[in-house]
Amino acid sequence: MDKKRLVKSLEPEDLKGFEEFIEGQPSDSNFLPKGVGGAKKEVAGFEHFTFLTNDSVRLTKLKFLLSEKLPFSSRFDQSGKLIQEQKDEIELLKKKMFEVCDKAGSPYRKSISDVFNSFFEPPKV
Repeated sequence: MDKKRLVKSLEPEDLKGFEEFIEGQPSDSNFLPKGVGGAKKEVAGFEHFTFLTNDSVRLTKLKFLLSEKLPFSSRFDQSGKLIQEQKDEIELLKKKMFEVCDKAGSPYRKSISDVFNSFFEPPKV
């Protein structure tokens, strides 16, 4: 798998949080060592630690959503009622729109009469 091509195909918003984390700058203040047991120890800044902490909180909230909230919503499904409310609202809007368009002097009726008159009038001699 070509990593450069994979990174270029992602949206810039997807990479925004990881850019600072991946591109560690040696001029940052030392907080956490980067390498493990190794030859060359590079340092990571406090910003990396903050990013990881915030990401951990985000993942914990996501885990809570998936484990607690979604089973609740599947047990007490409201989608049928919401869909019916939307259908009722659409029917009401259609009715109101037809009432407005069906008035005697409405622009809609004038346009329709112009179209019908242009096609069905006897030719002018």
